[in-house]
Amino acid sequence: MQVNLIEPLPKPGEFDVIFLRNVMIGFDPDTKRRLVARLLPLLREGGRFFVSHSETLHGNHDTQIIVAPSVYLKP
Repeated sequence: MQVNLIEPLPKPGEFDVIFLRNVMIGFDPDTKRRLVARLLPLLREGGRFFVSHSETLHGNHDTQIIVAPSVYLKP
């Protein structure tokens, strides 16, 4: 199945881990915010959200807890 991250996402259920390593690097700040806002509801409580070392969720969703560089926890 192909998924366009800019378009509405399918409802596959909840995930323990979401990896977006080197995915958002070319997106503008508004697109990054929209993408993260669509993906975070799919992450289970206690799940981890990974981005690349050059990316951050800071300013996108401050409800996530940073547990290591580029690794966030959904409380």
